[in-house]
Amino acid sequence: MLCLGSWANLQKRSGKWRYELFYWDFSIGIALVSIVAAVTLGAMNSTELTVQDNLLITSYHKISYALEGGVLIGLANLFLVGALSVAPMAVVFPIATGVGLVVASGWLLFPPQGSVLLLLGGSVLVLIAIVVNAFSYGAYAQEQRAVTKALTPDPRTPSPKPPQPAKGVALSVVSGIVLGLLQPLSDLARSGEDGVGPYTAGLLFAIAALISTFVFAPFFITFPVHGAPVQFRSYFKGGKSLHMYGLLAGIVWCVGLIATFVTGGTLATIQAGPVATHAFAYGAAVVGALWGLLGWREFRGASQKVRILLTAMLILWIVGAGLVAMAPGFGK
Repeated sequence: MLCLGSWANLQKRSGKWRYELFYWDFSIGIALVSIVAAVTLGAMNSTELTVQDNLLITSYHKISYALEGGVLIGLANLFLVGALSVAPMAVVFPIATGVGLVVASGWLLFPPQGSVLLLLGGSVLVLIAIVVNAFSYGAYAQEQRAVTKALTPDPRTPSPKPPQPAKGVALSVVSGIVLGLLQPLSDLARSGEDGVGPYTAGLLFAIAALISTFVFAPFFITFPVHGAPVQFRSYFKGGKSLHMYGLLAGIVWCVGLIATFVTGGTLATIQAGPVATHAFAYGAAVVGALWGLLGWREFRGASQKVRILLTAMLILWIVGAGLVAMAPGFGK
């Protein structure tokens, strides 16, 4: 939960370093951690299958499902870092994770796995939280535009651009939809006695995500979310500290991913199990939102109305995600 909700701090720390270039180091960091985890943690327990053994007995179909899931993770993360480049963490994390949670919950209804009432009720609350979040961001952007206009009486004087809510919200929603579509692939890859294990899943997902970067990233470089198209050669002009931010972000994110696999979190088959496991996995969105609100003070100077909306959003999100997390533990 902490890793999946905190890695974006490193993207914000990278400053004006374009997210299209940041993501290359991010994907490399993911691959490095997955490889290290596979050859160490994935081979230390003599009573369990090693990653190599797991790959030998796993069917090609389930390996392909894991690789396809890695491609979806790569695409979802690209949309996510794109959203973070134009919108606050307190907006992007709850919306992207919330949409992913709702879409993933839909797979649990066919056939129903656990309490349908809790699944539907929780999903509705999360959807309401997403709407409230987007509305509060729009209200804050409107307030900032008014402040900017008041501080710039001369129309000939260029003024800083206020937040553009629609773009960040849209990218967050798309990222969440892709994350939600990942659910059935992950289920298929990890189900059964011949399914991929947690460290094997982490390795396959990370390798596929890295390879997919060569496919997806050029599109985002050519058609950027904001600003002029960036040249890939600019990647080699970045300082060591800029590249380190991306690598560390990928490392932190992948540690969270593998921990989620190991504990049977949201990327594994959601079924009856410890409620705390699911709650902690979903809690990454809350951690990211709190980093944005309290750490970076992204809504600095917001009106009382916006503050109340943000508080209501967090409460709705936590309650809704909690209901979804508890649903698999109850009878059909």
